[in-house]
Amino acid sequence: MKTQLFYRLGICLCILLLASCSSEDTDSNDPQDNVITINIEEYPSSGDLIATINSSLEGTLTYGIVSQTSSQAAIINGNELRVGDWLAFDFETNENLFVTVEASNGTDTEVLEYKIAIQNVDDIWAFLNTSRQDYENANTGDWVWITESEYNDLANYLFDTTKSGASDNQIYNNTAVESSTGDRTVANNNDLSIPSNSYLFAFKYYSWINNVSTSRIKLSQGDAGGSYEDVGNMLPEHNDEYNHFVLKGSNNPTTSEGYIGMYAGGTVGAKDDNNSSYKWRNGNVDNLDNTASGSVYLHQGLSTTLKQWN
Repeated sequence: MKTQLFYRLGICLCILLLASCSSEDTDSNDPQDNVITINIEEYPSSGDLIATINSSLEGTLTYGIVSQTSSQAAIINGNELRVGDWLAFDFETNENLFVTVEASNGTDTEVLEYKIAIQNVDDIWAFLNTSRQDYENANTGDWVWITESEYNDLANYLFDTTKSGASDNQIYNNTAVESSTGDRTVANNNDLSIPSNSYLFAFKYYSWINNVSTSRIKLSQGDAGGSYEDVGNMLPEHNDEYNHFVLKGSNNPTTSEGYIGMYAGGTVGAKDDNNSSYKWRNGNVDNLDNTASGSVYLHQGLSTTLKQWN
């Protein structure tokens, strides 16, 4: 009886030891234990170094990307992992990127797992170069003069951006720019409205004269005729032709479809357009009682449904 009892106990102990070893082996092979985490700021430049790949294999090694969260986000250059598609490093769409790299010496291979944690930044700030210092120094509610290329970068690359007011085709077609009376509030009454729950953050328009210092951006929710409210402070003093601005600290989203307008402190640019109409009224006012057709005012706003700045 004792011999049988010891025999049974021995079998039980073996089973427990095997289960324990199996559990330990499973844990040690958990890929999460071997993930290399790297922090990188949002919107790096293509070609920036992410990490130097360190493999435990000996001999002459080759490296290749087996898989990654976003195609072409990372690329291999020798034994370096570098930024490929810089737009993939957008915190609003990818807080983390995962890249699997395989190293090989021709005989053996080693798999390395990378987690790239994207550090959030003020997205408007990230796309400014010439005007970055002015943006940093501005107060909340200030409109900051920026360059045309900076405006275009915001329009093209900032996540979920909508253009309102006048379309690019209306602005850049071959129709001649004509002067339109200043000291009036105007808004294009067309299909280019601001979606509900959007933040208005940038603006461009054509000024016919120099030294304009009293113009304001306005927003109406629900109807192109108003009632309009001022958005931010007055535009900084600017000169003729196209001027581009960004709003520091846009914090109030629209609650319904919106229309962008402006109080034009001086003469502004417009174009003939048989398919367009606009609302207007003399002076800096909140409601636009008059409707006219056949022209489009050359102003445009940028908005997004996602707040991507401080």
